Amino acid sequence: MIKLIMLLHCCSVGRGLGDNLSKENVVRIGFVGAGGIAQVHAEYYRRIPFLRLEAVTDIDIERAKEFARRFGIPEENVFKDYVDMLDKVLLDGVSVCAPHKVHAPASIYALKRGVHVLVEKPMAVTALEALEMLRAAIQYRRILFVGFQNRFSPEIIAARRFAEAGTLKGFYYGETVEGRERRRGIPPLTTFISKEIAGGGVLLDLGCYAIDNAMYILGYPEVTKVSGHIYTALGKSREASSVLSMWGQVGPWFGPWNTEKFDVEDFAVGRIVLRNGGVLWLKVAWAMHNDDLGRPFYLGLRGGIKLYPLEIFRDENGFMTTTRVVVPQRDVWIDKIGKFVEVIRKGLESSIDPIKDSPIDPRENVYEMIILDAVYRSAYNGGEEIEIQVPDEIKPIINNAMISMD
Repeated sequence: MIKLIMLLHCCSVGRGLGDNLSKENVVRIGFVGAGGIAQVHAEYYRRIPFLRLEAVTDIDIERAKEFARRFGIPEENVFKDYVDMLDKVLLDGVSVCAPHKVHAPASIYALKRGVHVLVEKPMAVTALEALEMLRAAIQYRRILFVGFQNRFSPEIIAARRFAEAGTLKGFYYGETVEGRERRRGIPPLTTFISKEIAGGGVLLDLGCYAIDNAMYILGYPEVTKVSGHIYTALGKSREASSVLSMWGQVGPWFGPWNTEKFDVEDFAVGRIVLRNGGVLWLKVAWAMHNDDLGRPFYLGLRGGIKLYPLEIFRDENGFMTTTRVVVPQRDVWIDKIGKFVEVIRKGLESSIDPIKDSPIDPRENVYEMIILDAVYRSAYNGGEEIEIQVPDEIKPIINNAMISMD
C-alpha cells in the first residue's frame, strides 16, 4: 500500500529575511574570505533591511577589492589579514568563508573580539579545534553558528519529526550518504584538493553533511566506536580530470582539477557503532565509476525512513505501507542567513546564551567533528576501531531514546 501525505508546516515557510528587524541598531557584517561561498552569503545578507556589509578580508587582496566593489563595502575596510579587519573595524557579525584550515583560528579570534560568528562547514579541521571554538563562544558569550543549511531543509526537518514520533524507535541500522551521484564532481579549486590548505578531502567536505543529517535525525545517540577507510581513487588520474564535470560543462565548482596538487581523499566510508549495537554506515564521494551510491535510509523496529524523496515505511492495519511525504519548497539560505542576523539583533538588545540562542547548538557540531575525526584516525591506522571519548561539555546533548529497544 502506498500513501501520499503533505507536510506543510515543518518549518517557518513564508517568512522573509529580516522580518523581525527594525531601523534601530544597523547590523554590521564582515567577511573572512571573498570567494564563491562568501558571495552567496553577501547576496542573501543584502536582502535584509537595516544591515550593512562593512568589511572584507582575503589573502588575495585583489579578490577582496573586487568583492568590496560589488557589495558596496568601503575601500578602507578591505584587508588581507582577518586580524587587522577584526581589530580595526567595529562589527556585529562575521561570515567565515575561508579555506577549512582558517575556520577555527578566524572564528576564535572573532569571538574574542566580541563578534558573533557564522562559520561555513566543516566546523574545523579537527575535533580539538572545534572544541576550542565552542569554549571560546561560551567564554565570550557570543554566537558560534556552523552554517549547515541542510538543517533548514523541510525534508530533513520532517524526517526528524517522524523519527521523534516513534518511527525509528529501536534504530539498529542505517546508511548516510553524500555525493551519492557524483560520478565526477571533484572541486577544481586548490583550496579543496590540497591537504595543506583544506585539511582533508571529501570526508571533511561532504562527510560533515552526512554525519550532521544522521545525528540530527536520530537525536544525537551515543556513539561508542568508529572505523573507516579513505581512498584517493580518481583524484590523481589525468584521464579522470580531463572528463567534463557531471553537468557536462566546466564551471567554477566542478571541472578539471590539478592532479599534481591533489593529495586528499576523493572517496570514504565509515562504520559508526551506537551504544545499543546499532550501526550507521557513512558513504561519501567526490568521484567514482558509478552513478549512485544509494539513498540514505534508517531502520527502526517500528518503521523506516528513506530520504530524497522522503518516504516512511511501516506496518499498518495488516498491510506494509509506504508513505511519500510531500514537503514544501524552501530556500534554506533564507533561514541560514536570516536566523543569524536575528540572533545578532537579539544580542544588540539583550544578553544572549551562546548555546540556547544559536540557530544550531554548536555542541552538536563538535560531537559530529569527534565522529568525523575518528573516521580519519581509523583510516590512517588501517581501519582499526577508534573508541569515542566525549568531553563533559558535549555530554548533555547525548540522547539514546531513539536507539532504545524497550
